[in-house]
Amino acid sequence: MCHIQGTSILELGRLVYTDDEVMAWGDGLSPERYVTSTLGSRFALIAELDSSAAGFGILDLSTGEITAMYVLPAFARRGIGTAILDELIAEAKRKGLPRVHCQSSLFAEAFYQKAGFEPGLRGQHRFRGGQQIDYIPMVKFLVAGGDG
Repeated sequence: MCHIQGTSILELGRLVYTDDEVMAWGDGLSPERYVTSTLGSRFALIAELDSSAAGFGILDLSTGEITAMYVLPAFARRGIGTAILDELIAEAKRKGLPRVHCQSSLFAEAFYQKAGFEPGLRGQHRFRGGQQIDYIPMVKFLVAGGDG
């Protein structure tokens, strides 16, 4: 998962963010981080294509937040991200969550909108080193009349 996230950030992130922003975003990624971050109330899914890990998603079942969603650039635009997102949403529905939400990169905003997510007002995420990047809060209601 670390390799997928790091590669995705470095290659796809550069399409909408500066090099400094991309480096701050990828700083501190380590395999150990995923061991602790996927424990507890999180649902993690890894997608494979041709026997290779191609992408992953993580859903926090206690909050409905999609905390990570990445596809290797070599596998982008092949339906893998959509399949991962569909399964995360299905799991949220199985657990009775009223909505799912995330902090979308500027690059992924159209992807989430196509999946029925509604964008909020642009915000800024601050990394440990102080660097900030813009993001778009996205939400998808899973039950009729849901308001979060």
